[in-house]
Amino acid sequence: MQTRVAVIFDMDGVLVDSAEAHRLAWQQLGLEVGTPFTTALFQQTFGQRNASIIPVWLGPAASVISMDRSRWSLGASQSDRLLGTGGTLELTPERIDALAARKETLYRELVRHGAIRVYPGVSPLLRELRALGARVAVASSGPRENVSLVLDSIGVQGTFDATVTSEDVVEGKPHPEVFLKAAGRLGVAPVSCAVIEDAVHGIEAAKRAGMLAVAVLTSTARAVLLAAGADLIVDDVGALHAGELVSRLAARGA
Repeated sequence: MQTRVAVIFDMDGVLVDSAEAHRLAWQQLGLEVGTPFTTALFQQTFGQRNASIIPVWLGPAASVISMDRSRWSLGASQSDRLLGTGGTLELTPERIDALAARKETLYRELVRHGAIRVYPGVSPLLRELRALGARVAVASSGPRENVSLVLDSIGVQGTFDATVTSEDVVEGKPHPEVFLKAAGRLGVAPVSCAVIEDAVHGIEAAKRAGMLAVAVLTSTARAVLLAAGADLIVDDVGALHAGELVSRLAARGA
C-alpha cells in the first residue's frame, strides 16, 4: 500500500513575498504608538507571532509608554483600547492583543492594495503535488483573516486540504505545534510530511516535529538555514520538483 504523504507550506516568504507589507504595517503602527519599529527589529522577529514581537519591541509588561493620540486615525473607543484613557500604554495582555489586531488591520489594507506578490511556480507545484496524491496544507503564524485574504488574492484558496493559523495553536514557532496540528488535520504521520519554510524558527519547528525541513532562500541566508537543520535548500518553491519530494517522503514513511 502506498504511504500517504503531505507537504505543509508556511505562507509568508514561501507562497508570497509579503515581507515589505509586514514591515510597512509595523512601521505605521510604530508611528501611531510613538515608538519606532526598526528594520533591524523587523529582521530579528520576522516569522514570530505578534504576541512575542510586541513585548520585545515595547519592553517588559510593566513598562508604560507615553503616546500622542493625535497620531491615531481611530475613534475614541478604539484609541482607549490601545492607549488607555490616560494616553499611556500599559502592556497588558489585552493591550498586546489590541496592538496586534491593529497591525494586522494595517497589513490587510496593504494587501488589498497589491502590496504582496506570489512567488513563481506556486500554482504548478500545488497542482503537481495533488496529482501525485500528496496532501497539502498551509500552516502560518498569521491570523486566519490574513491567511484567507492572501490565499484568495493569489487564487489558491481552494487548493489546500487544511489550513492552520495562529488562532488554532497555543505555542508559536519554533514550537512544532502548528505543523503537528496540520499533519493531524491531513491524517498524515509527521515522518511523511515535508515543511516548506523560509525562516529559522520555522525550520527548527519542522525538525522538532520530525518532518522533512525544506528551506527556501527568500529571506534567510543558506548558512543560517543549514545551521538551523534544513534538510534541503532551494531558491524558491518554483525550484522544487514535486515527484522527487513525494518519492523522498514516501521512502521516509515506508
